[in-house]
Formats: sequence, C-alpha cells, structure tokens
Amino acid sequence: MRALPLRTKAIALFTAIALAPVAAAVALLADVNRRAVRTSEEGLQAAVLSEVASASIQRVRDVESDAVAAAAIFGHAAAGAIRDEDAVASVRALVATRALIDAVRLEVPDAGISTVIRKAATGADVPAAPPALRGLADERGVGFGVVGPARGLLVARVRPPGEAAGAAPPSPRGPAGYVVAPVALDALERDLAAIAGRRFGGRDVRLLIAGHDRRAIAAFGVPGAAPGGDVSALPLWGKLPPGAVWTDRISVVGPHDEGGQRMIGAIETLPDLGWAVAIWRPEPVAFAALDEMRRRGVAVGAGALLLALVLALFTARHVTRPILRLVAQARLIGARRWRDIALGDAQQPARRDEIGELTTSLRRMAEDLEQGEADIAREAKLRGDLGRFMDRAVVDAIVRGEHPLALGGKRAAVSVLFADVVGFTPLAESRDPERMVALLNELFSMLTEIVFRHGGTVDKFIGDCVMAVWGAPLPQPDHARRALAAAEDMMRFLETANEEWRERYDVEIRLGVGVNSGEAIVGNVGSDKRMEYTVIGDVVNVASRLEAIAAPNQVLVSEATRRLAGDAFPLRALGERNLTGRKTTTAVYTLDPD
Repeated sequence: MRALPLRTKAIALFTAIALAPVAAAVALLADVNRRAVRTSEEGLQAAVLSEVASASIQRVRDVESDAVAAAAIFGHAAAGAIRDEDAVASVRALVATRALIDAVRLEVPDAGISTVIRKAATGADVPAAPPALRGLADERGVGFGVVGPARGLLVARVRPPGEAAGAAPPSPRGPAGYVVAPVALDALERDLAAIAGRRFGGRDVRLLIAGHDRRAIAAFGVPGAAPGGDVSALPLWGKLPPGAVWTDRISVVGPHDEGGQRMIGAIETLPDLGWAVAIWRPEPVAFAALDEMRRRGVAVGAGALLLALVLALFTARHVTRPILRLVAQARLIGARRWRDIALGDAQQPARRDEIGELTTSLRRMAEDLEQGEADIAREAKLRGDLGRFMDRAVVDAIVRGEHPLALGGKRAAVSVLFADVVGFTPLAESRDPERMVALLNELFSMLTEIVFRHGGTVDKFIGDCVMAVWGAPLPQPDHARRALAAAEDMMRFLETANEEWRERYDVEIRLGVGVNSGEAIVGNVGSDKRMEYTVIGDVVNVASRLEAIAAPNQVLVSEATRRLAGDAFPLRALGERNLTGRKTTTAVYTLDPD
C-alpha cells in the first residue's frame, strides 16, 4: 500500500494542530457535563431510594403501632388491671377501626392459648408466629419477617406494666404472650409504581424491594420479579461488598452490566427490616443530556475543521518543499549512495533555520554512517581472520584494542589445566580411527564448553590432551578457583557421558588432570607470518607433569593452586612427589569428588 504524500501528511498535521484545542475543549466540557449528569443521577436515585425506604418502613410501622397497642391492652389484662373480656373487646374495637389489619392473633405458647380476633363479618386468618419471630419480640419487643409472597408477619410481645423492654423471662403473673398481626406487602407494588410514575414517567426504570434471602417483596419494571420470586441472579447484587449483612446499614451506587447493557443504579439496606431497596436505569437513558452535548460538539468541530483545512493548505505548501528534498537525500543515505548525497558541507552551510539544522544533522549522520560501515567491515574481517587461529576471548580482546598483535608477551598470574585421555593409544589401535576421531571431537567439544563456562581460554589441543588457561588474556583474581571448578565439572561430565559412550563406541574415557598456578609469560609467540597466543613458563611445565602422573579420573593440584583456592574445594594432601625435569620435590594434592 502506497504511503500518503508528505504534503497530505502536512495538511493532516496542521489540521490536527488546529483541531486539537477545539477537540480538547469539547472533550473537557463533555467530561465535566458527564460528571455533573452522573452526580445529578446519583442524587436522584438516592432520593428515590429514600422515598421507597420510607414507604416500606411506614407500611410496617403502621401495623406495628396497632400490634403494640393491642399487646399493651393484653399486658394490662395479664397484670390484672382490666378483665380479660374487656381486653378482648378493646382489641376487637381497635381492629375494627384500623384499615391496615383485619385480624390479630393472641398467643400464649406456655399456656396453650392461640386465638384470632377479627373484624366483624370477615374470615381473615392470622398464621401462628414462628419461633424465630417470637425470639426477636422477646429481645426487641417487636419482631418482623416475610412469611410468603407479598405477606409479612409482625409479632409484638405482651408486656405487663413494669416489665422492662428486652426482658425475656415471663412475667411473674403468668407466661409470656404475643400479639401477631399480618402485614400486607402487595401495597408496596402500588407504592413503587406511583414513585416510578412521579419521578421517571413510569419508563426505563427498575425498582426492587428484596428480603435478606434475596426474594422479591415488591418490584416495578423488573422482569420475572414477582413477589416471593428468587432475584439472587440479578447482576446488581455484585455491587454489594463481600459478606454484606443486610441488618447493617449499607449504601452503594455505581454502574453494572445487565444483559449486555450498561446500567447505573444504587442499593440501600433497611436494617430494621432486613430488606434492601434498589433502583437502576440504563446509562443511555440516565445520561440522555450528554447526547445533546455531543451533537453541539460535532457542529463546533465541523466548523473548526473547515477553518483548519484552509490554513493547512496555505502552510503546507511552504513547509513541505524543503522537507521533500531532505526526504530524497535520506533515501540516498538509506541506499548507502554516499557519493550522490548533496547536503552541503561545513564551508557551505545550509539555511539558518530548523530546516537548515536538520540538513546539517543529516549530513553529519551520513558521514558517521559511512565511517561506521567502514569500521564494521574492518572489524568483521579482523574477527574472521583471527577466529581461525585464536580463542574467542583473545579475538574479542584484540578487536577491542585490549591486546596487541605484535610479537612478545607480559607477565601475568594464571592457572593452567591439562586434561589428557588416559590410555588412549591402546584404545585407538584396536578401534576404527573414524570412530575415535568422532569420540575425541565430542569429548573436546564438551571440555571446551566447560572451560568457557568458567571463564577460561582453551590454549591448544595436543593429540588427546587439552590445555586451558585462566587469568589471561584478561586478569581474573579468582583464576585458581575457576580452574578447579572446571576440573570438577569435567569429572562430573565423564560420569554421565561414559554411559552413552559405552553403548555407542564400546569405550570408557578416563581423564588425568593436572592444575598449577603461578606467574607466566602470556603473549604472541611465533613469527610475523604465523603467530600463536599462548602461555609459557614453569607453571605450564608443572601442570603438564602433574597431569602425566595423575591416575585415571584423578585431578592433581599443586601447592600454589591450593593456597590460592583456599578452603573452597576438598583437597587432600598426597605428599611430596618428584616430577620429571625438576630437581626439587613438589607438594601434590588431589581433588576428591563430592
């Protein structure tokens, strides 16, 4: 796909620059307006919840006042202040004059008394009080609960005069009694409908009153939320804090998703009743005022766009021409056509503005890139040439200029390791040379990897022996420990590798290893035509002699290496030994396996 021309991009840029303040202002106003609308909506919902809560509580309180009045009458009768017949007549008269109750039940469980007092000419019945509600009445004086769809039950304790509220033990004059009154909750449905019509025109709003068991008590606009129905699956309950108890005061407000639609709503608990009231509406409906704000913002943006296009066309013509020339020069730089680049020079500077500064920067970049490519090519050639003859660490040091290529050397503290295959000559004589070469290549590859892993340098391979050095070409204060750690890894490697070699080659490899530390001459040895980086000195000879007298799978270590390594390795003294070519004896140690 072809890229847009620079002039088109410039027009788009200048248009965006002109539109940015307008877009920012519109977005800011929309955000402010959104917050204001949200705050207003939350305030409205809080007011509606308060109204619903008041209506719910008032329904119960009206019945409660009648039940408490009836309980007080029976309390006077229990205290002997009035006759029982007069008490029943007074309660019947009370029931006859109240619109919210058609009957009440008097219960004295310990005495086996349970009688219903009704209005005249009505067959209304009152269910017996559940033990849990009687317990609440003993504790609080009044207990309330939902006992069926659209039906509640209120229990008031009969207290003789002088009995304190909350006194659970029965009165001395007789057992405890209770007045049970039904509470019709279907009227709450009408209350919710009236509130929804008054506040929202009866549309696009959901109101719900639910009990602590999350069954609907009354609802408006909530599908499937008939009185007594299970509403626990409604998404709005997810707004409540985990473990919320509805006998605590809880009030939450915020958005939630319902059937793929974004809603905003609120929940408030009624601790006295153990209920929760909730309201929620679709966000597009609640935030309808924002649509008008967006429409006006689009109109303002369209006008600003037309003005910005006119200004952009005029400005782009004068800005893009020199930039297009620089684009052409940048393509030449990308194609590495150094001789075709025409960006001026230090004697003929470019124009004295930002375009001129960019031109100068491009010229310097082209010069730096050309010089850098030449340096990279020289370094790659040097690495390729040296890598065929020297170890990677030596090559890296030479390329970085840390090691000279000239003949000669310098003193350095090093540790030298020789590892030789014990009894390899008899093995080679009795087996195919090709198989033995393949075996040696596998062995040397792993030994080399072990040396490199511990920061060493493979100096050379001598037949079936490998020589490695630590402390050169780069200094290593812990060169003795590195060498001994490599020797340990070599022995561990043999333990596992020999199992495979016995199956493939019918051979078991055993190594003799010698390690010595001390000062040596390290550097380039040879001629101007062919040189080799190596280590020379008595430290090398002692390491080689130790390897020569090492038993199969034995690591012999000199006194100098032991002293430098300290107590980091399990070294066991073997005593003094006479080494070939040395006049004095040498203290020898063996590296015991773990």
